[in-house]
Amino acid sequence: MAEAFIQVVLDNLTSFLKGELVLLFGFQDEFQRLSSMFSTIQAVLEDAQEKQLNDKPLENWLQKLNAATYEVDDILDEYKTKATRFLQSEYGRYHPKVIPFRHKVGKRMDQVMKKLNAIAEERKNFHLQEKIIERQAATQETGCVLTEPQVYGRDKEKDEIVKILINNVSDAQKLSVLPILGMGGLGKTTLAQMVFNDQRVTERFYPKIWICVSDDFDEKRLIKAIVESIEGKSLSDMDLAPLQKKLQELLNGKRYLLVLDDVWNEDQQKWANLRAVLKVGASGAFVLTTTRLEKVGSIMGTLQPYELSNLSPEDCWFLFIQRAFGHQEEINPNLVAIGKEIVKKSGGVPLAAKTLGGILRFKREEREWELVRDSEIWNLPQDESSILSALRLSYHHLPLDLKQCFAYCAVFPKDAKMEKEKLISLWMAHGFLLSKGNMELEDVGDEVWKELYLRSFFQEIEVKSGKTYFKMHDLIHDLATSLFSANTSSSNIREINANYDGYMMSIGFAEVVSSYSPSLLQKFVSLRVLNLRNSDLNQLPSSIGDLVHLRYLDLSHNIRIHSLPKRLCKLQNLQTLDLHNCYSLSCLPKQTSKLGSLRNLLLDGCSLMSMPPRIGLLTCLKSLSCFVIGKKNGYQLGELKNLNLYGSISITKLERVKKGRDAKEANISVKANLHSLSLSWDFDGTRRYESEVLEALKPHSNLKHLEIIGFRGIRLPDWMNQSVLRNIVSITIRGCENCSCLPPFGELPNLESLELHTGSAEVEYVEEDDHPGRFPSLRKLVIWDFSNLKGLLKKEGEKQFPVLEEMTIHWCPMFVIPTLSSVKTLKFYVTYATVLMSISNFRALTSLYIRDNTKATLLQEEMFKNLANLKDLTISGFKNLKELPTCLASLNALNSLEIEYCDALESLPDEGVKGLTSLTELSVSNCMMLKCLPEGLQHLTALTTLTITECPIVFKRCERGIGEDWHKIAHIPYLTLCE
Repeated sequence: MAEAFIQVVLDNLTSFLKGELVLLFGFQDEFQRLSSMFSTIQAVLEDAQEKQLNDKPLENWLQKLNAATYEVDDILDEYKTKATRFLQSEYGRYHPKVIPFRHKVGKRMDQVMKKLNAIAEERKNFHLQEKIIERQAATQETGCVLTEPQVYGRDKEKDEIVKILINNVSDAQKLSVLPILGMGGLGKTTLAQMVFNDQRVTERFYPKIWICVSDDFDEKRLIKAIVESIEGKSLSDMDLAPLQKKLQELLNGKRYLLVLDDVWNEDQQKWANLRAVLKVGASGAFVLTTTRLEKVGSIMGTLQPYELSNLSPEDCWFLFIQRAFGHQEEINPNLVAIGKEIVKKSGGVPLAAKTLGGILRFKREEREWELVRDSEIWNLPQDESSILSALRLSYHHLPLDLKQCFAYCAVFPKDAKMEKEKLISLWMAHGFLLSKGNMELEDVGDEVWKELYLRSFFQEIEVKSGKTYFKMHDLIHDLATSLFSANTSSSNIREINANYDGYMMSIGFAEVVSSYSPSLLQKFVSLRVLNLRNSDLNQLPSSIGDLVHLRYLDLSHNIRIHSLPKRLCKLQNLQTLDLHNCYSLSCLPKQTSKLGSLRNLLLDGCSLMSMPPRIGLLTCLKSLSCFVIGKKNGYQLGELKNLNLYGSISITKLERVKKGRDAKEANISVKANLHSLSLSWDFDGTRRYESEVLEALKPHSNLKHLEIIGFRGIRLPDWMNQSVLRNIVSITIRGCENCSCLPPFGELPNLESLELHTGSAEVEYVEEDDHPGRFPSLRKLVIWDFSNLKGLLKKEGEKQFPVLEEMTIHWCPMFVIPTLSSVKTLKFYVTYATVLMSISNFRALTSLYIRDNTKATLLQEEMFKNLANLKDLTISGFKNLKELPTCLASLNALNSLEIEYCDALESLPDEGVKGLTSLTELSVSNCMMLKCLPEGLQHLTALTTLTITECPIVFKRCERGIGEDWHKIAHIPYLTLCE
């Protein structure tokens, strides 16, 4: 870790020495000496970090170095901050406080130089060797022989890969390459060995060659190794050209199998050179490669990478006991119980299960097992073949600028769902990201995140509402945690998290405190990140303005904060101010525009009456989640003109914009990095210019999500077409009752979600055109309150709505439901007879919700007969429904059935219920007339959860042990019965 942070400080020093600020106080020689000293020490850090695990004095030396590095970083940061402030004042370099500040800096510089000199001198005691930081890592060589005594849980994967190999018929020029991809320790090499030694593969391929590649992807070395493998003897040293010729002679016309194990090479040209030599085999020749890096897979693979999944808990247990007990027949049952807890630490990774089992191989005392169970994995004994050693190899291969970014992720608890955009802001706050040319720091951070993802450090990626969420495997989290020293002084603390919900962890320079107190701000003066999220604050103390190094301030979810102190605006380095869901916050300080470094201002869920004045002066601002338009100059849309905004923005109080030209001042059409735009009018105010204003707020064509709320104009804008909205993914319009027709949504090629609320009585079809668009990508359609809507398309065709999966219709009394074969989820909030008659046509349905019908006394017997795939059914608010049809029995796939607010329902059909063999959850509520439960419930062996609420007659009949219906439900594990 020390090497990575020293590199951050060195880069900052180098950048600083090239700028003008260093000249202001005359310390350029001192800063230059600091830079040289760090460079000298950095040369031995690689060796020091390897040796510290078994050398306590060396570990202490590294801690002292780390502390001094933090101190230098603070001095540098404070110097830049004060120098900038002096230069921006009316006095400039002749500010009266320059001399005392120069004296203060000089004194601190002398002190830190003495510390670093002592550290440099002490370094000699450890006989450390200078090494190149980006050296090649030592790896264990692998071979084709399967050395595992027994492999668990990989037979399915082996068969799948063998089939891919033997069914391959591509010609030699196309040379098929299948990468096996996965994190370290997952068993990629073992799986490749299983495939290599499979009888079907041996019969299909000749020759078979196994090469352990590791770091050194040298064409000449690899060709020589392949030739030696085929010929079974060593070669004398040869030039590349004759080696290439010899290999081609050996492979020419052969259906060979080449396994390239443990590949780390990311140089596309190196692979292209080797591949050119290999393209001489017969049709069906094959290359199988294993790698941890998705980038390697994309460079080498001609087939989709085979992503190796985790082992099941059961297979991990078998692997663990094989290592822990060998062939011992009797196992202490108490050790079994403890062992199953221990195996959970493996997280489905075979090498971890083996490591843990190996640690306990000769231990049979319960207390020894309990010690392992209760210890973090990085504190357990490790050898070269252990899981952390394997994972450290992935860390070692990271470029230096990525190491600190990865290690920082340990601040999040295990299994936490992390938000990419927030993580990048935190990296920025700690100074881990350095600018590259004209790239914004956010874009640099995005590159770093993608690189870590492609190297298998991140998993379970989910994109939701324009934001990216992800997790780390528990063992990867253990790796990150193991990189931090347990001992950190308060002077090194850069991050404080007031923790109420396990949201963050104490690790290295980041500390969790159980509650907030004002003394925190005095104790930890070097803070870069202060997280007071959900801390139940009434107010923030004015001493917040003293945290000159602060970059990231999270006050979100403090619902009692009404205002912020003026001195907050002294935080010249503040980059992120997160105030989302501070529901009582009604205003920001008037001098907010002085936060010159501010990049993220998150305000959604606040109660702001307007923005602070001159927000447009915050030229670094990238994320502005909400802009509340004011009535005066300096508070209006023109403030957005020169801001290069990213992500999403909600613009509210648009009724205060009087002219289209005023709206155009916002320059929304050039903001190419905005992916989400919400435009909102309140009900008060004049409506004269609404259409003109909305027309002027035309977005950039990169926009993906659009929301329009409270629009009362007579027509939606002309820019709602394929030309401008060609990348749009979702559109929501809430309130368009004055618009007599809707835009051509069907022609938008990427539109996946369309929500329309409160439409005009003049709208009869979503698409009125005689040549309607196909809605080629639409997956979700929601329509609420269109009183005269007759259907989706005036002229229906065969290829419309080809991928529509979810449809919700609310209060559209004239609506005729079309037959759409792809729909899986159907929700009707006011259900008419015509709807009930059409439901049986939706053969692909997996979820059906029908609600609010006051006329139907029964449902047609044919209604459910074609719904063989239905898994979830809810019937709600059928006030006069007396019974359900027996055709319920045809719903063989149904998992969940919910019946509620059916006031007249007297019984559930016995035969119908008996046929629900897959049912796991049944809920019946507010059915006051229901007389009893059906006998068929006794036969539903899959049913695990039954909820009966507000059904007084049935409640009495279900009294435990003595009720008339108790025998029908006694077998169900989870019962909730409420009168």
